Amino acid sequence: MPVTIRRDQRRDLRYARGVNLLAFGIAAGLTAACFSSLSYLVSRHHGTRRPGGSRRLLALAHVLMAAACVPAFLVAVPTGVPVTAVLTPAVWQACLVSTAAYFVGTACVFHALTRADASRLSPLLGLKVVALALIVSCVLGQRLDWRQWAAVALCGVAALMLQRGGADLPARAFAVVVVSCVLFAIADLGIIAMIDAVQQAVSIGRVRAGGVALALTYVVGGVVMLPLVVAEYGRPQPPVAGDWLAAAQYAATWLVAMLGLYSCYGAVGVVLGTVLQSTRGVMSVGIGAVLAHLGWHDLESRVDRSMLLKRFAAALLMTAAVAIYVGNGS
Repeated sequence: MPVTIRRDQRRDLRYARGVNLLAFGIAAGLTAACFSSLSYLVSRHHGTRRPGGSRRLLALAHVLMAAACVPAFLVAVPTGVPVTAVLTPAVWQACLVSTAAYFVGTACVFHALTRADASRLSPLLGLKVVALALIVSCVLGQRLDWRQWAAVALCGVAALMLQRGGADLPARAFAVVVVSCVLFAIADLGIIAMIDAVQQAVSIGRVRAGGVALALTYVVGGVVMLPLVVAEYGRPQPPVAGDWLAAAQYAATWLVAMLGLYSCYGAVGVVLGTVLQSTRGVMSVGIGAVLAHLGWHDLESRVDRSMLLKRFAAALLMTAAVAIYVGNGS
């Protein structure tokens, strides 16, 4: 006997699915924020200790991530759908733009982490909202209201607090962070474009489309980095097992962070996703305080309570600025 579902029951089912998707997106975004904070600490630890520094760590880690993402890509593509059906020109274009911006931006962050603590650098990455505002308004022609521009200004104040809060970030490192924010903003726009293009190519949900986009991005990234890995073996000190272990640690934390980020963008979009990602600044300050207290001064410098409170205040202000910006956006 067929089961009939009343209109109010269908409405309740749609609401339950929406709530579950929202909860999943929030959890994924917070996971991305937490693990990206941890990945910066892993990068700082190994990038300043091992031969080849951050250059070698970046290359080896992305080859490992590519190896993990090849089977993930095949699983994410629906059964019976040819892989070539997903690889449309629109998908490739968005993938290449996003991947290129991501790689250069990540290289900038790695460089800055050799000169500054992760707890000082990570909150500054919230400046991405300033870059995003300038790109969408000046390049894409999207109009922003006064509340969004106020949030952008608040974000700048938070950055100034971090830069002038008693322990200035070196000017060169600060400039590198600004460049990385611009590149990460471009990469995020590319991610959304790639998810949209995957959905147009194959009829799947946005979360699964985000998985396809993630896997494709890091497969391409591994192919790009493979010649650099080969070049590392031609150096006087070629990679050893310890280098691969360090790369595996970074790859694991970063890939979990990106899985959370792409899933979050797919579930709740770039608006709420940006808010959730901005919490990594507060997380980084908290993790840094714990590490400094435990004596890990090679990772985090010890600071007094006043400085720690200033960092927390600036990180929270940055998060609030991003929340105001996206809360009034599209």
